[in-house]
Amino acid sequence: MNLRSDWPDATAVHAALAPTSTLLAERRTLYHLAFEIFTEQSQERRAERLDNPLFRYRIGEALAGRTLFAATPPDDLVGMTTELTAGDAGLRLVSSADANDRFAHAMRVIHAQSGGPGAPPRLLTEADGEAFARARGMAEAGLRKAYEVSPRLAEDLLPHTSLLAILDPATSGGLVSASSRLFPGLILIDQPSCAYDVAEALVHEGAHQKFFDLAITHDFLGADLSKDRIFHPSWSGASWPVEQVIAAFHAYACMAQFGEEVLARGEAGQLGPTSLLLSAREREAEIGEWLLGAEDALERDARWFLRTFLREETDSPRPERAELSDLEARYALAPLVRVAQMAAGERVLLARLDEGGQPPQLHWLRGQAVEIVEQLSAAPRSLKDLGADHADALARLLESSLVLPVSEKVTDSEK
Repeated sequence: MNLRSDWPDATAVHAALAPTSTLLAERRTLYHLAFEIFTEQSQERRAERLDNPLFRYRIGEALAGRTLFAATPPDDLVGMTTELTAGDAGLRLVSSADANDRFAHAMRVIHAQSGGPGAPPRLLTEADGEAFARARGMAEAGLRKAYEVSPRLAEDLLPHTSLLAILDPATSGGLVSASSRLFPGLILIDQPSCAYDVAEALVHEGAHQKFFDLAITHDFLGADLSKDRIFHPSWSGASWPVEQVIAAFHAYACMAQFGEEVLARGEAGQLGPTSLLLSAREREAEIGEWLLGAEDALERDARWFLRTFLREETDSPRPERAELSDLEARYALAPLVRVAQMAAGERVLLARLDEGGQPPQLHWLRGQAVEIVEQLSAAPRSLKDLGADHADALARLLESSLVLPVSEKVTDSEK
């Protein structure tokens, strides 16, 4: 593995896959399309709802087939939050005195997911008076510190975070910070003792939020990840599956970059006692070396992501596809496919519905696959119509059952 000191800028790696504005738009398109499918009606597209971690939890559970989607449970956050600001940037903080009631289910789920003992932690809110006021002030100072130390990294990561919640230290069990992929966009932190506690948590957990949005809109993690691929980090007795390993790799890469900027400012002495910033690069390298040996468990974009961060060769050969030799055979979009076109036109989201009531399967397409979908949306086409150079993209669509062959071929009168 290449261990040169010139590590890449994380923001540039992210942008090579998708600029922040594009990634957010694609993520919202995914949730909006799923919402319309589950409610069986056209819906107004509102970022406030599409970014809500409680709403995103319900969509995610329905897409995973763990529950049916109900259109009107109480996940509205109006009056539940206050705005923290850092210049033109902002972040909503859970603040309402009755927020513990609204977030009770979320906290139970996250606590159960963590495997921690006892009851779920409670949130620090306005009902806690001066303790909350102090924590709120420190949280805002930490948000400003993140933008002050590394504006590019903060502007890249924090738009993927919708909500910050501070835990009551009497119930947090020593948790420093956490986020759950079941409630994307929500960050939990313990009551902070200094601004850097908050800034580091925002970078750490913000990196996880960014990674989640990349993973659901790109070819990162398939459903058939090798279950026997377990990583044991040298610094703990933990056992991590591949999906947790690559998420941690990315988080440490972002934290290391932030830590190096802290060092450049001469502010390492201001870091909290639990800070991981100064050991993050070493951990990133250890995880990266292990992942290079487990690349077959990663999909195309994740392999590129890993190798780009490690400055390794990224020209991985694509798997061979079966040739489509019949130029006259016709193809059409599968009958239960829904299409969501991005405004820029460069990528398309397809949802393949299931007649048996199973959750829809979502597929992001790019390049020639988008051109094929656009043409097949109008009428069936043959490979001759599409162009022989589209054979590989068409084969991929056939493998995914997004496109199906139709019985008739092109007649002489249609040529």
